Amino acid sequence: MRKANFIVSGVFTAFAILIIAVSLTYPPSNHGVPGPGMFPIIIASLIILSSLSLFITTLRMGKEADTSVDLKSKNVMNVYVTMVGLVLYFILLPLVGFVTTSIVMLILYIKWFSKRPWWKTVLISVIFVLAIFFLFGSVLNVPMRFGMLI
Repeated sequence: MRKANFIVSGVFTAFAILIIAVSLTYPPSNHGVPGPGMFPIIIASLIILSSLSLFITTLRMGKEADTSVDLKSKNVMNVYVTMVGLVLYFILLPLVGFVTTSIVMLILYIKWFSKRPWWKTVLISVIFVLAIFFLFGSVLNVPMRFGMLI
C-alpha cells in the first residue's frame, strides 16, 4: 500500500503541475475579473496539497498498516470500468454530441453499478441529461451543440 500511495501521490502531483503550466498560458485577468486560468490553477493547487497530504500520511504509516493492494477485486474492477467509460465518453462526445453520448453513458453506468430496472435507468438518464442540457443552453446561455447529433 505504501508503494501505491507514493506512486499515486507522484502521478497526481505531476498531473497538477502540468495543469498549472498549461493554465499559465491562458490570458491574464482583465480589470479585476479573473482570467480563464484561475480556476484550473486553484483546483491543481488543491490536488498538490492532497498529494502532499497522502505522501506525508504514507511516510508516517507504520509497518503494520502497510497492506497489499488487490488489483483484481470487485471494487478495483469498478474503477477500471469507470475509467475506460470516461475515456470513451470524452472521445465520443465531440463526435456524437452531448445528449446522446451522456444518455448512453449514464444508462451503462447506472445498470453497471445499481442494477435498477431498464425503464428506471433510461428515465433517470434522459431526465438528468436533458435537465443539464436545458440548464446550460437556456438559463446559462452556454452553447452545447456539437457533434453529429445533439
